[in-house]
Amino acid sequence: MHGHETPGTAIPEEAPEALRPPPGNPRFPLVDGLRAVAALMVLIGHTSFISGFNGHGQLGRVISRFDMGVALFFIISGFLLYRPFVSARLDGRPAPGVLRYGRRRLLRIVPAYWLALTVLAIWPGLRGDVFGHVPVYYGFLQNLKVAWIGGGINTVWSLACEMQFYILLPFLAIGGARLLEGRPVKVQVRAELVALAVLGAASFAVRMWSYHRSSVYPNTVSWTVAGTFLWFAFGMALAVVSARYHRADVRPAPLRALDRRPWISWIVAAGLIAIVTHIGLPTTAPQVYTASDWFWEHLLYGLIAVAIAVPATVAIVSPRSLPHRILAFGPVAWLGLISYGIFLWHHPLTEKFIKVQDWTSHGSFVIYTLVVFGVAAVAATLSYYLVERPILKFKDPRPRRRAPAPASAGTVSAAQADGIEPARAL
Repeated sequence: MHGHETPGTAIPEEAPEALRPPPGNPRFPLVDGLRAVAALMVLIGHTSFISGFNGHGQLGRVISRFDMGVALFFIISGFLLYRPFVSARLDGRPAPGVLRYGRRRLLRIVPAYWLALTVLAIWPGLRGDVFGHVPVYYGFLQNLKVAWIGGGINTVWSLACEMQFYILLPFLAIGGARLLEGRPVKVQVRAELVALAVLGAASFAVRMWSYHRSSVYPNTVSWTVAGTFLWFAFGMALAVVSARYHRADVRPAPLRALDRRPWISWIVAAGLIAIVTHIGLPTTAPQVYTASDWFWEHLLYGLIAVAIAVPATVAIVSPRSLPHRILAFGPVAWLGLISYGIFLWHHPLTEKFIKVQDWTSHGSFVIYTLVVFGVAAVAATLSYYLVERPILKFKDPRPRRRAPAPASAGTVSAAQADGIEPARAL
């Protein structure tokens, strides 16, 4: 099967293991390209910040906001991981097994991270005593203490935050199922969207309280799932809408409008980006942010990421549409396949190759970014094909071979009992 892997395909069986959904769930192929967009935004945001390009004109102001790629990553996680749970409940199917879910997450995240952390700690070297604080940096704990956040792979504070979300999600899904299961679908959807709005608002309030309470940058509360859950909630809300209306006979008017003109969502994103770059947010020193700056940045980043993600998640777009052409473009989809590795490897390289800017007095930021991207992409490719892909063969258990038994009326197949066959098409 690996010989036929195709990033960007809508056929689950032909997708790479890293991108394949849980059994019985549909593929959202444009999300592959969305991952690439998020990874490139994070990488360019870091090279721009470290090189000082953030302060150069209108382009610098726009790129200074590319750290919103983290919000896009969180929304992707909220959407893809929550959708199988909510879809199973709305369809009356068994929910995904928690142990299977946990195994899939661990095999997807941990081996590649441990490899990158170990190699990068040896060369080019990392801040903090990585090998002297093994439980902290290998155990995804670095966002729990201010002194640890800047150590190891600096960007992994967000991965630690995602790991906290992975642990929290099954509890939210199981709790929601117990409260809502058996109720009319319309009631479930409305109640769930309200609950997510409340939880997201509570997280936002906790985040702002932590900034008012502490003058330390960064403070730990706002860099954990407690302070960033709003972004995950946005993705989970998209999952609820998708699970309810993806194959509905009649879709709501707003979704039908997005189906016909998905680029409208990206126009909204562009407008919000224009706003966030013209409200006076600092571009070169987050340490001088006020509480108001943090408020608007966090909220607008989340809304921008939602607008970027809509064509790939809840809209059913034409192959001729602009979002489909961009996100389904072969090289973009392939970058989505290795985007996790790019995220892991790039930040230490931004500091290692900073002197690349001395090669020329013109376009130094562009050359610097291309060098960092090139080296990170090579490392990510090697990581994926030599480590991640072989390990991901074990992401799902092998189906047991059973002797065929005569079917009878009312018999439930083994696949249905395991939640593999949906009650209705998704």
